[in-house]
Amino acid sequence: LDKESSKQILSAMPDMEASQFIHIYSLSRGHPLVLELINRGSVGGTFHATLETFVEKEIFSRLSGPQKRLLGAIAVFREPTPLDALSELDAAIDLLDELVEKGLARQADSSNYDVHDLVREFLVLSMEEGLRQELHGNAVNWYRNRKTSATDRIELIHHLHNSDKIDELTKILSTEGHTLVQAGHTELLGILRALDREGFDSKSWGVVRELRGDILSIQGRWDEAEKEYDAAIPIAKKNKQSKELARLLSSRADIAVKRGAMDDALELHRQALEIQISTRDAVSAARSYNNMGYIFRRRRDTRHALEVYSNVENLLDSEDNPELCDSRIRLASAFLEMGELDRARDHAMLAHDETKDNGQDTLHARARAVLGRYYARMKDNDLAMLHYSGALEILSEQADPHSAVEVEMLLGQVLSDAGRKEEASEHYLEGLALAEANDFRHLKGELLARLGEVETDRSQRMDYLQRSLSVFRELGANDRMKEVQNSVHRVVMGH
Repeated sequence: LDKESSKQILSAMPDMEASQFIHIYSLSRGHPLVLELINRGSVGGTFHATLETFVEKEIFSRLSGPQKRLLGAIAVFREPTPLDALSELDAAIDLLDELVEKGLARQADSSNYDVHDLVREFLVLSMEEGLRQELHGNAVNWYRNRKTSATDRIELIHHLHNSDKIDELTKILSTEGHTLVQAGHTELLGILRALDREGFDSKSWGVVRELRGDILSIQGRWDEAEKEYDAAIPIAKKNKQSKELARLLSSRADIAVKRGAMDDALELHRQALEIQISTRDAVSAARSYNNMGYIFRRRRDTRHALEVYSNVENLLDSEDNPELCDSRIRLASAFLEMGELDRARDHAMLAHDETKDNGQDTLHARARAVLGRYYARMKDNDLAMLHYSGALEILSEQADPHSAVEVEMLLGQVLSDAGRKEEASEHYLEGLALAEANDFRHLKGELLARLGEVETDRSQRMDYLQRSLSVFRELGANDRMKEVQNSVHRVVMGH
């Protein structure tokens, strides 16, 4: 806060001298909570050299042992804490009202409590190691069986790390880490970066390095991501982890595509594919073929694109695995882009029927979105909007951030194909806000480019394209940068 606002908080000390106020303001750094605590305790007459000394001497030293323990038990939780979460601890719950009255704890709602970030920071930093492990261990017990929310699983990982439960942490990261990262929960990176090699076996450490790489890749920090993948690849080779090695090679290929290094990307995909074929991993092989098809399409090499897509069709015909449906939908979308409309429709309809009423709601919605685009291309706007509405009804419930951004892009594309540019723009703007909030830089660039395609106002269109160009230039996405530069040129020329 500024000086005037800070003075208003210090209502219990109306007659303090200017020098005293200057000291308090410098000490508190204008922090509202510190000013409020000074006001409640009227400790402005005592001079302390630093904020840290003030907090220790004037706040925590005045608390009893049970009060500190209770406050610490709440402070280790990063989310508002229900009283039930403290029931297994030897903590004096009846002291909560006093802590709330002192301004150290606060009641978030009728049954949940938390502490201010400043209080949490000081408590956690000054906490003895034994108490820290005990309180984080209590939080682990609370979160361990809460599996419905991704936030709860991330909190479990956080508390496992801070209670030094390495074995359980390793298991959770191995079984759930990839799902959380693919859903866009990039907040995991802070936890993963705090981990060190000690305590992890070789395979588990490979998981940590790969997950770090996946998050950095999502954030567009490709140099850092490649370093993590390059550290994980020798681990996978040493431990003869074929599936993990193929996945790492594919991840490196994805970055190469975004950089515009298509030859490198194809070679990496071929290496991954060789492993996937030898291990009869049809789902991953189909994904690799689709990725290679995308590269050939970018090169306008239709013959080779159709060749690899026929391999996807062969896998779809020969394998009975529901997980292949994702590849079928991607194949349908690719055929649509290539003008192979009948093949696009057939695969989209098959995916639609395979995913109907069997719990694969998201895949069903994506199949309907592709059908919506197909019917828009066929100028049947009624059917296009029927499928669009069905997809929207399902996809609007997407909770994880990465899927939510991709959904907005998908729905924007359907509306754009149907000629409803203004509504498409609304979806792209929603997606852009989500991408910016979650630091999905590559998706941000894509959304700005798409806004540049559907915007009718020439100056606004140019603004979107220039912003997209800046994002791709910063990322080093050379191929995409050239395409956006061409779009800018067309706007300049009045096209």
